[in-house]
Amino acid sequence: MFDNLLIEKYRPKNLADIVLSDENRKTFQSFIDKCEIPNIMLMGKPGIGKTSLAKILVNEMDCQSLYINASEENGIDIIRSKIMNFAQIMSLDGKIKVILLDEADGLTSNVGSGSSAQQGLRNVMEEYAENTRFILTCNYPNRVIPALHSRCQSFDLTPPFDECVKRCVTILKEEKITVNQHQRGNLMDLIKSYYPDMRRVIGAIQKYTIDGTLKITKSADVSKFADKVFEQVINNKNDPFKTREMVIQNEILFNNDYHDLLKSLFESTYSSNLLSPDKKRTFLLILSEAMYKHQQVMDFEINFFACMLALSEID
Repeated sequence: MFDNLLIEKYRPKNLADIVLSDENRKTFQSFIDKCEIPNIMLMGKPGIGKTSLAKILVNEMDCQSLYINASEENGIDIIRSKIMNFAQIMSLDGKIKVILLDEADGLTSNVGSGSSAQQGLRNVMEEYAENTRFILTCNYPNRVIPALHSRCQSFDLTPPFDECVKRCVTILKEEKITVNQHQRGNLMDLIKSYYPDMRRVIGAIQKYTIDGTLKITKSADVSKFADKVFEQVINNKNDPFKTREMVIQNEILFNNDYHDLLKSLFESTYSSNLLSPDKKRTFLLILSEAMYKHQQVMDFEINFFACMLALSEID
């Protein structure tokens, strides 16, 4: 049904399909081999396979399970009803049961209150530890209370970059997509731009495949807009808020891809003759730091704006 969508066609179906570090792969394989698993927390950016891995572990261990999307069912009532009802009954085959809480960082966590979902979950994990295990996935582990962290083994699923590249090459070969010599650099830039979000990378590969050939185009609009942002920064250094307003209003020009905009702005700065060598060097260092932070922040636009604030403070 979804074979025409590469992100669905290549959605991981077993452990071998997921891009993982060697250490994580060995650990998860041991869980499957022993049909035993502790409470675990799978962490990392969207699109790296957290939910897919959790479902694979449950399927491979062939155990009774309950799936809950905690971003939608996130109140204390879900703990008292679905989770407790499932946990308190022994499985028919005597095996452990697994509760998969997807996007567990979405569960309520009212500080100082005994009625939050996360605090209720802490108690359930303790009470039914003998026969029930929990797999939590989260994009933002800082939103999960320490009491849950301490009850889980945590795994950062950020995949090695080289393994992401290998996975893309495998998909290109499977789909018989031609990548001409001049497109290889563009492909690497694309992967770097979206890394570690493999889901987005695969979707972009399909987007840029035309008649069986990869044709990644560098948008002239992005470069032109980056030049405009650069001019705005150096001409209105005391008003970065105008720059932010202009960028937000024109997100369509750079497809809301703030990493691409930062990179284009870096190139605009590098080729400019309007800055002294020392000032240009400072600009480039600030922009490169913002590109590095881009992969770690929750809000890409705020990271970009913080970069603009830093640039505006340069004398």
